[in-house]
Amino acid sequence: MFSIGGILGALVIAVFVIFIILLISCIKIVPQAQALVVERLGAYRVTWSVGLHFKWPIIERVARRVD
Repeated sequence: MFSIGGILGALVIAVFVIFIILLISCIKIVPQAQALVVERLGAYRVTWSVGLHFKWPIIERVARRVD
């Protein structure tokens, strides 16, 4: 019915796709005239100004966008 190689291959591809999606979600571009407030584990960490920024997956989150 199903081969071990096929199941293992599908599992590897699924893990790879999830990893890529997680990486892409960690890249944030802050547009001009905005700032992002970043929290790490629920506590204030930093305010990002204009530019390209990277955040830790799951640990950090953008709490608020300020115009």
